[in-house]
Amino acid sequence: MSRKILVADDEPDLKDLIRQIFRSRIKSGEFTFDFAENGAIALEKLKADPEIEVLFTDINMPVMDGLTLLNNIKEDGLVQKAVVISAYGDLKNIRTAMNRGAFDFVTKPIDISDLEATLTKAISEMEVFRKGLDAIKENERLILEQNEILEQQVKERTAEIVQQKEIIVEKNKEILDSIHYAKRLQAAILPPNRQMNELFSQHFTLYMPKDIVAGDFYWMESLGDYIYLVAADCTGHGVSGALMSMLGVSLLSRVVNEKQITEPGEILNALHLSVIAALKQQENETHDGMDILLCRFNKDFSEIHFAGANRPLWLVRNNILEEFKTDKMPVGGLQVEHNSFTTQTLTLIKGDMLYLSTDGYADQFGGEAGKKLMTKKFKEVLAEISGMNMTEQKDHLYKVHEDWRGNNEQVDDILVIGLRLG
Repeated sequence: MSRKILVADDEPDLKDLIRQIFRSRIKSGEFTFDFAENGAIALEKLKADPEIEVLFTDINMPVMDGLTLLNNIKEDGLVQKAVVISAYGDLKNIRTAMNRGAFDFVTKPIDISDLEATLTKAISEMEVFRKGLDAIKENERLILEQNEILEQQVKERTAEIVQQKEIIVEKNKEILDSIHYAKRLQAAILPPNRQMNELFSQHFTLYMPKDIVAGDFYWMESLGDYIYLVAADCTGHGVSGALMSMLGVSLLSRVVNEKQITEPGEILNALHLSVIAALKQQENETHDGMDILLCRFNKDFSEIHFAGANRPLWLVRNNILEEFKTDKMPVGGLQVEHNSFTTQTLTLIKGDMLYLSTDGYADQFGGEAGKKLMTKKFKEVLAEISGMNMTEQKDHLYKVHEDWRGNNEQVDDILVIGLRLG
């Protein structure tokens, strides 16, 4: 497979130099180079072609400089390895580039061997990164297998226990490393904060995975006359939940963008059938799925259409919280008899405060008696904070959770989204 590398530099001589340095590897098909004369063009090419693995970028360029390009790459959640090639090799530029996500820094005039070594290292890192998610399930299987072997042999071969423990430690490290890669992948599929800011002027998102990766996810899409917003809770948490959440995001995008279904209830109906088909639930006994609330806003925010699976919508107007319940059935799984999901409509006014949430916040054990916080208390907290600004609301919700949890373990992923219309 040919490795794709993008070079962002406004010096025409660099293009010829790169082609000269790597001419044999280009000719053999090992490398494919593309070029952009400034950061803005480079950013569009990176967004358009996810197969680009490495970016070489200058710092000083017209339209968009290299440091701004790095910052935009980071904000957009792009995963290409970026290597800065610049004559401005002072410590300040290097530090700034690294803080903005640069993988390495090569100074001009270019040392050919250094450039080749840096490219090789960057490609190698990308290979590890892209294999990270696939490695999670395999590594998890291996560690479980080693645990079973250890339990079987512990009474008979005490001397081998140390060796088996060492294997377990190594496998645990491999799994943890892979899960951290998966965290980056999962973060990349969530809506970036910049996009949320563009579509909702006042909002907050409290997102607290129980483990490194989460089964809760949120999804947003601006399409035609509508803005779609989803808060979802997949079966399980940790690795299994994260895999379900990535499946959920993929299927939602397909239903809305490819099938062009716009009605919230019909979107959930299609998503339900897609989950059953993707997990082959007609052929096995798995009941994995998700609880979900899907909202569709008119772009003037005069109206909201919504549908849900076991998750309500909460509206605070004039300091009074009103709950709008949705269908009591999940998306996915065959354990519950399914009817069609119902679309509900609300007229919105300026100052309305909307909340979408999964059940993790209300289900947290804590307090003096070690009991669940419960939905009733959660709604009381939301009503109390609804007049605060978005930062204060998020901080207050976090503090209430931490004070309630105390020394107890977090029991589930937590997701709370707040929106003020105005």
